[in-house]
Amino acid sequence: MNSKWKNFNRKVSLMLSTSLVVSMLSMSLSVSAEIDKSKNALTDIDKSYAKTEISKLVEQGIITGYADDTFKPSQSVTRAQLAKIMVGALNLKPDASEATQFKDVNKDLWYAGYIGALVKSGIAQGTSKESFSPNKSVTREELAVFFVRAFGWEQQSVMSQSSKPQLSDLDQVSNWAKESVSMAYQSGFIKGLVQKDGAVKFNPSGVADRQALARLAYEFVMNKSTYDEYMAPTKTEEGTEEAKPEISKPSDSSNKGNSGSTSGGKGNDNSNGGNTGGGEQVSNNIKAPGTYTLGEVTGNVTISSQDVVLKNTKINGSLKVLESVGNGDVILDNVSVTGTTELQGGGPNSIHAINSVLATVIVNKADGSIRLVLEGGSEVQQIEIKSGAIIDNNSTGNVGPIELAESVPHNASVRLNGSFDSILVHAEQVSVEFGDNSMIGNLEVFEQALNSTFKIGQGAVVNRAILNAIVEFSGQGILNSALVNVDGIDFSRLSQSPNIVADPTVTQVVYSPEAVELSAIDSTRQIVFTGITDTSFKDITTIAKWDVENNSIVVVNSGKIQAKSNGTTQVKATYGEFVINVPVTVAVYNEEETYPTLKAIHVTNGSAKLEFSEGIDVSDLSSDNFIVTAYLNGSEKRLNNLQYANGEFTFEPVNSYGSTLYLTVESDVNKTFFAGSQSGAIKLTGFGGHIKDVAGSAVANLQIDFRKGLDNKSGEIVGSVTTDSYGNYKIYLPPGIYTGELGGGNTKYIKTFLIGVSALNVENRNENQTAIEIPTQDETRIVLTWGKDPVDLDSHLIGPGGSGDIFHTYYGDKKYYYDGEVLVDLDLDDVTSYGPETTTIRHLLPGTYTFYVHHYSGVSTIKSSGAKIEVFNGAVATPSAEFIVSEGSGSERYWVVFKMVVSETGTVTFETVNEFTDMTPLYTLQSTNNNIEEEL
Repeated sequence: MNSKWKNFNRKVSLMLSTSLVVSMLSMSLSVSAEIDKSKNALTDIDKSYAKTEISKLVEQGIITGYADDTFKPSQSVTRAQLAKIMVGALNLKPDASEATQFKDVNKDLWYAGYIGALVKSGIAQGTSKESFSPNKSVTREELAVFFVRAFGWEQQSVMSQSSKPQLSDLDQVSNWAKESVSMAYQSGFIKGLVQKDGAVKFNPSGVADRQALARLAYEFVMNKSTYDEYMAPTKTEEGTEEAKPEISKPSDSSNKGNSGSTSGGKGNDNSNGGNTGGGEQVSNNIKAPGTYTLGEVTGNVTISSQDVVLKNTKINGSLKVLESVGNGDVILDNVSVTGTTELQGGGPNSIHAINSVLATVIVNKADGSIRLVLEGGSEVQQIEIKSGAIIDNNSTGNVGPIELAESVPHNASVRLNGSFDSILVHAEQVSVEFGDNSMIGNLEVFEQALNSTFKIGQGAVVNRAILNAIVEFSGQGILNSALVNVDGIDFSRLSQSPNIVADPTVTQVVYSPEAVELSAIDSTRQIVFTGITDTSFKDITTIAKWDVENNSIVVVNSGKIQAKSNGTTQVKATYGEFVINVPVTVAVYNEEETYPTLKAIHVTNGSAKLEFSEGIDVSDLSSDNFIVTAYLNGSEKRLNNLQYANGEFTFEPVNSYGSTLYLTVESDVNKTFFAGSQSGAIKLTGFGGHIKDVAGSAVANLQIDFRKGLDNKSGEIVGSVTTDSYGNYKIYLPPGIYTGELGGGNTKYIKTFLIGVSALNVENRNENQTAIEIPTQDETRIVLTWGKDPVDLDSHLIGPGGSGDIFHTYYGDKKYYYDGEVLVDLDLDDVTSYGPETTTIRHLLPGTYTFYVHHYSGVSTIKSSGAKIEVFNGAVATPSAEFIVSEGSGSERYWVVFKMVVSETGTVTFETVNEFTDMTPLYTLQSTNNNIEEEL
């Protein structure tokens, strides 16, 4: 994988928690120099059980290969080498003087300073009082201990929290390492070797090799929090065997006498989460159902079990309710948290805060099935919602602003019940519901919140809304007033329209034309209404309130007047305290005879296509027969290079992103060939991008048809564009989210879709897509697509590679060769939402192919991703098989989708698997076919 985006995001997100191992492994593992090598350059890892982990860590630059294109997965690591790595990782200063106690460490040797620094810090000791054994290979038990220390578990002295059977050879582990090995195994961090009788053996004195180090490093880097959550200390009551006790924080005196010691010289902490002295913060993990009272805690607290009641506790730190709580309940009763309270777990029945004081609450459960209830006199400074959620406020205390972050997944649902002073919405395409009888003070919708919907329940009231994005309102409740800063907002599904509040920065208004004359029935004429501020012009045409005295003569819609019969009347527009009156006259020209009229106009940024009634030859017309008027930003606009030919005006596109261009075309004053006028408008917003094929070549002359809405793949096409010779396109569409269709039909490409966002504040120029060619008769192509979230789903395919081998293609090992030719390859690895990712099998071999999806990065879950897999077997334009993820709860990282079985005669059958798991399917699938045993 060469994606800078993927590497950047992963490294940033793991920078703090994994600095130790990243630094460790970035340094050379041997005295001889290593050089950076990509996965494809390493020639000796195909048979390694840690092939996947090695590949990923090499790609990220965390570990490296050797100059001869090898990784040497079975090569051992010495204690001196590990000393150098640890000192570099911990930013310790080398100090050779501390190593002089060891007779086998000469102070002039390269590793003396590193060994001395570790001894001085108390992290390491020698193998005896006089020996460090610098050239001795690191054993498997030593490697486990090093990683447990890196996790910080050693200080906690926590033995098994699991009913999992112990290692069968735990009694062979050295006494100083036994606790660490046990914790590492019980947590799942190390695996051991399964014996024929089902027992699991560790082989503690065996030599640790580079592949074992790579596997543990991968788990530490990628899944550290999972193991931390499991191994953090659980509160237990002193002097009782009650399964679900109420536990109180011990007094300071209870910490005495627990000094203990480890090989690193650090005391054990059996204080159940109290202060350890010296200001050190202790992490507390509540891991079993029950009622807990912690008193005053300096440090962080986590809750990883459901059916927990935490009461009478002040946390001078943060509180986290972990994913492992699942859909269970947690109650916070008289709890104060000075830091953040993050809710990653909890179900629809729910997290209760009773008489509690919380600073910042972050609601972020991946599948959105979480409910927070505030009761009693609870107070919350602010709530940040990052996923779907239900918030019930039954509290008499103060609840600060609720913010829906941009990271809330598309189509997530947020329900707010009760009274809230301020709601801030940044999230795009989400559904927000204000429950029956709820009271909302201010609702502010920011520019990013395109296409979000707001339902106001029966009896609910939203006092005031500030709207900066095109959204939709519905429901039987009331929106009292709205400051509308964009046009296109839909209030039509509310029981009554809100009062439109004028922008207070508008100090005066202008409008044009100041009088309207229409010469044909159904002729139209646009009145452009503009507000003037101290610094700019504001188009208020569509957000003002429009009325007409006599609607039998004309009707008006957003300032566009349409003639219905002869007569005179007056059109009025109101914007706050500003009121304008425009006299309108309809006088049909040559009414006694049938006379040609201008019937319609279709405006784009660069053209205006005209439609006429019967009786006129457009080729007889010239520009002299028309009057063309354009308005932009409150004033008349001269169109450059305006030309007419065959019923169409063309002009140079107007470069004023975010504005609206109004255009009126009418007959000349003498009505020489026709009568009437027509007005049209276009919002100068849109997007563009580049279309390439899987080889990266530009796709020219490919039409893209756009429909309004996310994932809208049928219905009215609102705009079309064709790529230029460089594969680029640009289209002007009103603000909103659009689904573009490309390929299919008579093209050589499979029908695929792209998502484009037309925004008011910024022009999106990278709404790109890859056009996928229909496979050849001998090929099979697997196409994975999904929604906005997660940003990166990965395709994995395992199958027969010929000569008894098993291949595994994914972003880290994209191509598999057989007899010198590519047999299978991941053509396209998409890391920016939506897909497609394509895997192509060039020639099917008999056997079983298994396809699975990995949630690599991003928010949300696989089950909420809308993921779809289409399989094209042979030269077909429609899929031979299709698999769509079923929406539901659960945040598993892997989805095993299907098996494709190819018989000896070439017959292909598909078997739906549809299994979700948090454990990588790779080892199970490989070992099933290859009898691979995983070590450590």
